[in-house]
Amino acid sequence: MPRNRDEYFTITVVSIALFIFFHNFFFFYLLLVVLTLPFISFFVSKYIWNRLEVRAEIPLYTIGENNDIPVEFTVNNPTVFPLPGLRLQFTADNRFYPNSEKQEMSLPVRRGVNKYTWNIKSVYSGLVSLHGEKMRAQDFMGLFVFKRDWECSAGVSVMPKQSEVVMNIIETTLTEGDEQEFDSGVSTENVSQVKEFRLYRPGDRMQRVNWKISARHDELYVKEFEQEYNRNLTLLVELRRDSDETGFLNELITAFYSAAAQLLSMEIRFNVSWYNTELGRFQSQAVEEADGLTDVMQQMYMADSYEGYYAFEHYKELPHGKKDMAIYFTSPAFEEYNPDNKLGTFRESVDLICLL
Repeated sequence: MPRNRDEYFTITVVSIALFIFFHNFFFFYLLLVVLTLPFISFFVSKYIWNRLEVRAEIPLYTIGENNDIPVEFTVNNPTVFPLPGLRLQFTADNRFYPNSEKQEMSLPVRRGVNKYTWNIKSVYSGLVSLHGEKMRAQDFMGLFVFKRDWECSAGVSVMPKQSEVVMNIIETTLTEGDEQEFDSGVSTENVSQVKEFRLYRPGDRMQRVNWKISARHDELYVKEFEQEYNRNLTLLVELRRDSDETGFLNELITAFYSAAAQLLSMEIRFNVSWYNTELGRFQSQAVEEADGLTDVMQQMYMADSYEGYYAFEHYKELPHGKKDMAIYFTSPAFEEYNPDNKLGTFRESVDLICLL
């Protein structure tokens, strides 16, 4: 803008000099136009600015981790005049960790309603929110700047990428002993959800193939699951603040989400429990389908992390029956458990522990 003002000042000085030197009507009218244009530019631009509406929304409900998140900006200019351009300032943040990043973009202001897309990326899972801050524009001549606060709010839940490591841990834990039972015909009491093993049929999911039995019989065998699980299963999630807060929470939520998705694929119903520091209470929710898991994820994303083991401390105070079982997702720093109950470790960051 300073450059535009310097150019206008130069043109004005030259016009005055030409009028004084030649002293005719042509240069008089030229000087009049030069002096009048800034007022016209200001009032027309101000007229457009006062009626300009800008909205931002994210059309997706959920999106996978490390994907571009499309943000749709709608610029509504109900006047017959355009503007040279519009600059928007906004903040994209992830409340679950938390972290934030300020961004700025430029949009043309044409007549009518126009839509533009801007992509942002979330490296970590969580609830990514967009918050408007400022918007500004210049008049046609670039001599004046119009500013005002810009309010907008949009968000999307970023889901973790499912880990095969965790899925294998969960399936091995819940189906341990079934291969021996299948070959020997002996039925023993365990926590298995597997009803039977049968020959593969076209359309069966490859995740259900049991490769050990398939290799033994030289044919593909798949697991057939019961509709009802003979244990009251809980996934206990510790939203603990570890030394590497962002990395640990992301690994923890990835481990939990992978395990939960695997249980749903095995048609096993379960409860999810965690501690909400903002509400100051222990929360628990039953999950029977993918929508229920998404709802739990969003509630967790709105929770704050903490130091300590609040989820475990509240869970152990509850009464538990013989059929109650919990898979506890926590930091390797946790020590209050029998080492024989450790199911595995995910990426050296998250321990999975069986609580009976």
